[in-house]
Amino acid sequence: MKEGTLVRWLWWVTNDWEPAEWMGVIVGSRLAKTDYEKIRIFSVLANDGTVLEIREDVEGLEVMA
Repeated sequence: MKEGTLVRWLWWVTNDWEPAEWMGVIVGSRLAKTDYEKIRIFSVLANDGTVLEIREDVEGLEVMA
């Protein structure tokens, strides 16, 4: 995935049983190192105007366009 890609993913906003679907455009990315692995973190401009950071392995992450 690269900058300008439209993505959607699932996220639990509250204590609901069902996750909410979020959508946004990737505006940047970086690599982060944990104790066991390296993971890409995307900066995403969400559909509500906020910039969020999401991991590449977040549940339901898929490319829309």
